[in-house]
Amino acid sequence: MEYHSIYVFDIKDKNTYDNNRRWIGMSEMKNKVNLSAYKKEMKDVLERLVKTMPAYKELRFFVKCVINHYLTDFEKNNSNIVVIGSNIPEELVLVSGKMPYWILGGSRVSSMWADDIVPRDTDPVSRSGLGSIVSGFAENALILIPLVNDSTRKLAYILKSKGLKVHTFHFPPVKDAQTVLEWRRQYEVCREAVALHLKRPLTKRVLQKSQEQISTAKKQIQDFMEVSKDTLNGTSRMFILGSYYCADNLSEWNFQLECLTARLRKEHKCRNTEKSKVLLLGSPIYFPNYKVPFLIEEVGLELLLQADYTTLSMQDCRLERMQKERMADIFYRNDASPAYVKNSSLYERIEKLLTQKEIDGVVYHVLKGQIEYDFELERFEELFEKMNIPVFRLETDYNYQDIEQLRIRLEAFSEILNQRRYRRFGKETVAV
Repeated sequence: MEYHSIYVFDIKDKNTYDNNRRWIGMSEMKNKVNLSAYKKEMKDVLERLVKTMPAYKELRFFVKCVINHYLTDFEKNNSNIVVIGSNIPEELVLVSGKMPYWILGGSRVSSMWADDIVPRDTDPVSRSGLGSIVSGFAENALILIPLVNDSTRKLAYILKSKGLKVHTFHFPPVKDAQTVLEWRRQYEVCREAVALHLKRPLTKRVLQKSQEQISTAKKQIQDFMEVSKDTLNGTSRMFILGSYYCADNLSEWNFQLECLTARLRKEHKCRNTEKSKVLLLGSPIYFPNYKVPFLIEEVGLELLLQADYTTLSMQDCRLERMQKERMADIFYRNDASPAYVKNSSLYERIEKLLTQKEIDGVVYHVLKGQIEYDFELERFEELFEKMNIPVFRLETDYNYQDIEQLRIRLEAFSEILNQRRYRRFGKETVAV
């Protein structure tokens, strides 16, 4: 058995990183899938990420949380409910007493495990999620798949044909008074499927208790995002947000985020506020695929926010409206996934963000194969032009062959933003 080291903040001083490591072991083969490259992918990204973080003991929990999810829990393979993607109403899957196993699809290595099953040009998120499942993971679990695009429909068919227990959640492509009725039906069918699998009823009281727990966590996320903007870089904040989907115990995760937020609130501002600030839109970015955010910060830009249907839903608190409106209806109305012909929810929330935040430019990220995000770009370009905000379209995949080409293009975009900032505020406000 091979072991790999991962930093987990067993430190008191940042200079002692290299001497303080915890060891994670995984068996090398899992149903004939070689895990060595998978472990190395996780290890390399974690080590690179941790070195950019301040040496706060409060960050240790979140690193361990991600390690356990992607390595230890993946090997144990004892999850009762597995969700591919993030677009299932969480109260339906939190009722078992612990978080389900979320497969978001960010691993380049697990995407290669599906090479013999799907076409070469299948988007890497779907390939990665499928690869994780066909590796032998979740053989006895209920697999929930939100049908937000064509790839997820094909993925669901493949997994069903392999005899796995799959339940699909359909999203009506147009939001109106009629389709909300279909959405409610889908919600209730999913509720029944989860109840049947868990062999326990999902009463209104049980669902409301789950929703209260989720809303409490999301309010804490909002507080963290506001407090952390001047103390943590954008990639670190993205990582901590993503650990939400790695937590076994949501109450513990919420408590730890509250502790971290309290620590950050006491710290002096240490971020370079003179850098040009960018908003990252388009295809969601999931751990460990941090190629784009790493590049954004390497070229001297500040990643102010990542805004997509996953991160936006994480910051959507619904508790105060639960008494007046159905939980399912609130989720559907606010959903900003690519399932819709016209994604008005996403557009309206981005327009609001641009008016509330000081944003110098937009990086619009499109993963190859996710053409649904290109359809939305034209409407966003009109908005950015109206607000005089430059936009940079970046198309890539999970491979690293294009890294230098992307770096050159991002450096040019960074120079444009710095020149605009210079003309607006003067030389002293521009980071070099």
